[in-house]
Amino acid sequence: MPINAVIFDFGGVIVPGDGPGSFYDQLEQAHGLPPGSLFRAVYLENPRWLGLRVGDGTREDWHRAAHELVAAISSPTVADAVIEAFAAPREVRFNDGMIDLIDSLRGQVRVGLLSNAAPGLEDDLRDHYGIYDLFDDVINSATVRLAKPDPAIYRLASERIGADIRTCFFTDDLLHNIEAARAAGMTAHQFDGSTGLIAALRTAGVLLD
Repeated sequence: MPINAVIFDFGGVIVPGDGPGSFYDQLEQAHGLPPGSLFRAVYLENPRWLGLRVGDGTREDWHRAAHELVAAISSPTVADAVIEAFAAPREVRFNDGMIDLIDSLRGQVRVGLLSNAAPGLEDDLRDHYGIYDLFDDVINSATVRLAKPDPAIYRLASERIGADIRTCFFTDDLLHNIEAARAAGMTAHQFDGSTGLIAALRTAGVLLD
């Protein structure tokens, strides 16, 4: 079946994630934290984040839990500085080629965004990043109270964008989200940069200029 919709993750795909040179990496180096520890404290090992991403709790609770986790491996002073920097408005940076790619897809296929995010992502996309209108549909996990890799969120994404799930192409930087999308019926590609994504889209039959 031809691809009728291309759906993007946000963090790690459209904007930089947690790899070398990232915002997290820079903070870790500046404050002597072990590599990967900040991303784990903010997201992967933070129980408040796991609740907030499906609409439970507050940003304040999330940041407080992250502070405790960072302080446990460093000091309260380091945690103060790191969480203050994390919570502050961030410079707008996009991964190379991604905005041009999304723009080139518009009019050829439906274009969506599917992100595990805190409440307010939609406003951030509109007011801070200025890209909300690039998408035919935006799904924020905190708004719909479902999170990847729950199969239901992939079904919801296909329904809302108006495409059979078998005609949806999804890209995410995290392998477990890719595996879940494939199990739900989507064509899926683990993001490895815009060049690799373009090649995967072409292989899937999406025509690009």
